[in-house]
Amino acid sequence: MQNLKLNKTSVTPVQETNASVGFFFLAIYTILVYVRPHEWPMFAIEFPILRILFIIVFGLYIFGIKPKIWNEQTWLLFGLLCVVILAEFREFRFFSNFTVVNSFLFANLLPFILYSGYLQSHSRHRILLFISICSCLVMVQHSYTQVVDPNGVGWAASSIPRSDSDVLQARYVGIFNDPNDLGMFLVMNIPVAMYFFVNTSSFFKKVFYLSSVFLLTLGIYWTSSRGSLVGALVVFFSFFYIRYGKMKSILLGLLMSPIALFAMTKFRSISSEDKSANERIQAWYEGVQMFKYRPLFGVGKGEFTEYHVKTAHNSYVLVMAELGTVGFVLWVSFILLAFYMLKSILMLDAEKSKQPDLFNKEKSLALYTLVTMIGFCATAFFLSRAYVLFFYIFAAMSASIYIRASLLHSELPMKIPAKVIGKCFAQSLVGLVVLYFIITLLLNI
Repeated sequence: MQNLKLNKTSVTPVQETNASVGFFFLAIYTILVYVRPHEWPMFAIEFPILRILFIIVFGLYIFGIKPKIWNEQTWLLFGLLCVVILAEFREFRFFSNFTVVNSFLFANLLPFILYSGYLQSHSRHRILLFISICSCLVMVQHSYTQVVDPNGVGWAASSIPRSDSDVLQARYVGIFNDPNDLGMFLVMNIPVAMYFFVNTSSFFKKVFYLSSVFLLTLGIYWTSSRGSLVGALVVFFSFFYIRYGKMKSILLGLLMSPIALFAMTKFRSISSEDKSANERIQAWYEGVQMFKYRPLFGVGKGEFTEYHVKTAHNSYVLVMAELGTVGFVLWVSFILLAFYMLKSILMLDAEKSKQPDLFNKEKSLALYTLVTMIGFCATAFFLSRAYVLFFYIFAAMSASIYIRASLLHSELPMKIPAKVIGKCFAQSLVGLVVLYFIITLLLNI
């Protein structure tokens, strides 16, 4: 496996044996994180295989990747780690629940560092994306077995809980043992399948990837996650915008609004246990109260449900309440920087790059990754999924695309300008104020 030296003056292939070995273990780790065969009933491995693999990958990263990748987003995540720690001290817990810090390290900060560090080539990136698509298809097939089974039990022994309502929400195992997590992951992979579809000339591959888009959409339907449905609608609208432009997209949105609203009302019946919108707005209100109680560093990561019976049902409210102003600004700026990097690539002329063909490949990857991030942001507004591992893997992929593209184009700075970071901070603060007033307005309607 060949990598690119992080040198703005040249793009020189360099052989790194440990980096190749490390990427192999990273690919295995990714498969286990997504597909989770060690949790299937036919295996049921008690050995902490994921943690051991992670340590191996991290060790090979330390000794095999030169130079190390530590961009501006990494500093923001490190700042978030400090906020998590300070919030624990502020609440006088003093690491009594160290799993909070531990989970942020192993599910957010370190995965971002590892994936952005190992993805130094376009081919490696495509391998991990293909793993992601195949993993989604496994999950969708499992969802089908749950839906058709009279008891709602899938072959991975994950079952759909039965309640007074008739709602069937398919789920997988492990970190996807929640229909909202599964739905969000499927939403974020629809652009991945579309990327492969438009970047292959093989008829059979096109059929496979187009079928994957259909199956992922069907899987989202089986999760009955309304937040994921919104994310899927936004993703498809984004595709239409990219293909036909602003005016036609606005017209389509107006024409499709009644259909979308009808789909929302019929997508999942509202049960007496859920109470839908009113309970969500109430949870948002409680989040605002937590923010007012601890405005600087929040009440602490994972503490939302200690103050309210249900979670926030909104990732932005969740971060605002749990990590306060500082945490919210850092987290939203982390996302905004990903958008900035991907958009910067799309605005450049490939013909002015050192390798136009390769840069065009990176541009295509940046475009569909941008839609993936849009899908996450839309879905996250209705789901409390600010700390899910797979989001930080995709965020690391965004960073790796930018790093590789900056090596190919002289107009793309490796280091993000300070004014851009300052602008992200300012926009995040504005977003915090807007979110606060939106919730206040909703409560008064």
